[in-house]
Amino acid sequence: MPIQTEIICQQLWNYLNEEIMESPIEADFNKSFSELGIESYDVIQLVLFIERKFGVELAEEDLTHENLKSIFSLASCTSKYL
Repeated sequence: MPIQTEIICQQLWNYLNEEIMESPIEADFNKSFSELGIESYDVIQLVLFIERKFGVELAEEDLTHENLKSIFSLASCTSKYL
């Protein structure tokens, strides 16, 4: 995993644990959001967090199911903007 993607994964995981989840989740970045108990509204919050944290705006065409299915897929999509 490229270092930039790894950093984004860690930031997303921290945000999930601190702001969204009631109980800590395991640091399995490839596990799907649904497997982690993360709702679609929470995924929107993650996208907004990324845009604020990294000063980017994810293009509408990148907001696909494939890019929004796990911490790793969202981080990989984000890394191309940095």
